[in-house]
Amino acid sequence: MFKRVTIFFFITLFFSGCAEWNLGLNNSTSTLPPAPLTIETAYPFSDIPVPFDFTQDNSKSFIYESGSGTVKVGRFIYTGWDNIEKIITFYQNEMINRGWSLINSIKHENYILNYEKEGWVSTIILHSNIGRTIIEIQAGPK
Repeated sequence: MFKRVTIFFFITLFFSGCAEWNLGLNNSTSTLPPAPLTIETAYPFSDIPVPFDFTQDNSKSFIYESGSGTVKVGRFIYTGWDNIEKIITFYQNEMINRGWSLINSIKHENYILNYEKEGWVSTIILHSNIGRTIIEIQAGPK
């Protein structure tokens, strides 16, 4: 009788614990990449990205758009708490992904990235201020 109870106990333990055991054979949950962050755009320039969690400073930003929409000019200021190096990499990747070509980049007190795209130009100026990153985006016709 003791032998049957012991066998029953081990079988129950084995089947109830199998779902929890991780032998590392197919651990797909830990190897999945994180979900991509939502990327905003500098309205009305839907092809100019803005990093997630950056806030537009409306008092320093402006947009001019003609009634027909053929002329658009804008200056946008965004602030956030992300590392400036990460934001530079973000723009180097995302602008190219959206069809912009890098004309040049300048590093002095600020980082300046100049892009062009079929009749349009965009300048992105990045600087850091006490841990806060400030993004200035200027865009308009070529």
